[in-house]
Amino acid sequence: MLAAAHAVLEEDGHGGLALREVARRAGVSAMAPYRHFDNREALLAELAAQGFDRLADALTAAGVDAEGRSLAQAMAYIGFARKNPGLFRLMFGPMDATQKARLQPAAAHAHAQLAAGVQRDLARARWAIVHGLACLIIDQRLAIDDGDTIEDVVRRTVGVAGLAGEDHSPVA
Repeated sequence: MLAAAHAVLEEDGHGGLALREVARRAGVSAMAPYRHFDNREALLAELAAQGFDRLADALTAAGVDAEGRSLAQAMAYIGFARKNPGLFRLMFGPMDATQKARLQPAAAHAHAQLAAGVQRDLARARWAIVHGLACLIIDQRLAIDDGDTIEDVVRRTVGVAGLAGEDHSPVA
């Protein structure tokens, strides 16, 4: 059912996700989703929590080498957003307080992958820049010059911002 919900989310966006359509795509009765989720918002919160878990896995898989960690994680973060734009928007979009509380542990785990061993303000700066780039890219608002790739732009942006290497100052 979650795979069907993810497919609907990517095709129709957050606003287009209806439990009836999820049930149809999953090949179950229209009432079956209610056996697993109280309502549409609970399903969306579960999707977002799984998204944060997948993002954390991607960031972890990017590696922890001292010189290229920030760039590798930037590429992983933006790669995740590009492969899952609907899910990415859902993860960082508005939700009610109950549903946000449901996904908070998974969100904190993903953020911890970006912040591990890095001074707190630097971690925030990295996240802000990479998240901003991801949003601009998936919303097709980032100008890409002829002959450039998104990866080239990310590499240069992370480098210009001074975020390509590790910061060895104490963690705050």
